Amino acid sequence: MSVQSSGHSLLLRTACLVLLYLLGAKPLLAQPPQPETERLVELYNNRAKRFLVKDYQLNGYFHIGNEGITMYASPKDKEAQKPEFYLSWEELPAFKELLEFADRNYQFEIYKRKGTTPLSPAVLSTIKILKRNHQLLPTSRNKPLSGIRIAIDPGHIAGDMGMAKAEGRFIEMQHKGEKIQLMEGDLTLSTAYLLRDSLEKQGAEVFISRNGPNHGANGLSYQNWKKSKLKLELREKGMNGDQIKHLFSRSPEYKIYRDHFLHKDLETRAEKINYFKPDLTVIIHFNADDKNYGWKKPSQRNFGMVFVPGSFLKYELRLPRDRFDFVRTLISEQVKESAELSALVMRQFEKQLQVPAVLPSEEPLYLQKLAIRLEDGVYARNLRLCRLINTPICYGEPLLQDNEKELHALKNNDLQNGVISKRIVDVANSYYKGILQYFEQEGKLNSYSKEGQEGAK
Repeated sequence: MSVQSSGHSLLLRTACLVLLYLLGAKPLLAQPPQPETERLVELYNNRAKRFLVKDYQLNGYFHIGNEGITMYASPKDKEAQKPEFYLSWEELPAFKELLEFADRNYQFEIYKRKGTTPLSPAVLSTIKILKRNHQLLPTSRNKPLSGIRIAIDPGHIAGDMGMAKAEGRFIEMQHKGEKIQLMEGDLTLSTAYLLRDSLEKQGAEVFISRNGPNHGANGLSYQNWKKSKLKLELREKGMNGDQIKHLFSRSPEYKIYRDHFLHKDLETRAEKINYFKPDLTVIIHFNADDKNYGWKKPSQRNFGMVFVPGSFLKYELRLPRDRFDFVRTLISEQVKESAELSALVMRQFEKQLQVPAVLPSEEPLYLQKLAIRLEDGVYARNLRLCRLINTPICYGEPLLQDNEKELHALKNNDLQNGVISKRIVDVANSYYKGILQYFEQEGKLNSYSKEGQEGAK
């Protein structure tokens, strides 16, 4: 048997199936017919190439062949025929259901426990139970999004300039005699609230990962977290009293935020979103011109982009959880659905905002280094939330905040004082219309009137 078969000879596989039968378990499906096997091999090799493999070195960690999908802990292990994980094609349907209905931690446990052995009867039974318990919301004839769950993640947290500077996510400049201050966390939360209102009017159940300016997904403001939680978390990491005192007295605010708050906040956002089990997730951000670094003067450039999961780099398969994320992204249909959703939202950015998709000639350097271009403005990129969230995703960057026109269109947004810019309304409506189109194409919409598509006002 070849390396790629993971040592699963036909005899061994048959023996395993017979044993499962003797134990009273229903056997897995037989090996798919040859034309179907060829289709699966072509499908998943093409998907890996299109969405996942940014660097050719990653090919040393996996193989997709006639027997199934095999993962290796390193290229050396692949050469030595020592697989870490093997999924036969007959196991694929059950494993896809595991990815759809189980939480992320349980999925990873099964990945580690399975290794190169067949899925056990107990695991197959658990998957069936999880699937059966997955409850759909009741539908309504007069609301097109009834029965649909949508999660919204407003990026960053800042509701004032002090917090925005700690995050490093702000624009502050003088232009035409005005002092202009933009806080990305304020813009994203404003957009999320408007989008939620439009979606709920059409029957959707909506979850927002954070509520309130300066608050993270844990429900605490950053300052309250720092006062009440940080010392305990530092002690749990093994720091002593003197080290903790030094950190509080000497570390810049941005370093405390990034080193100790941000990572856990993203984990909590993903955990809550996955627990909600939405049909899709929208992650809202606003961009800035990378060629205008420092952002002390306006930029004349403006473009939008959206991200979906994928584009693993050469050093991003070194840990077992990273390799599991690769398998999950490859096997589930979420990357394909993410690309479909995100393309529709990107076209709405162009139509509603009159902001073009970023052209290949205008691509920021980080896109060239880190992302795979799928189509105009749509990129696969291995961002943390793209890895952690277990749903179709649209991670949006609709415009450049420091563009001269956008600066003045966004300058008056101030959610804490109840002021929302008309430009934010346009952005929210772009997401809203793209989402409606996505569910319409998926055949999940109830009939709806033109009035139902107008969005935020």
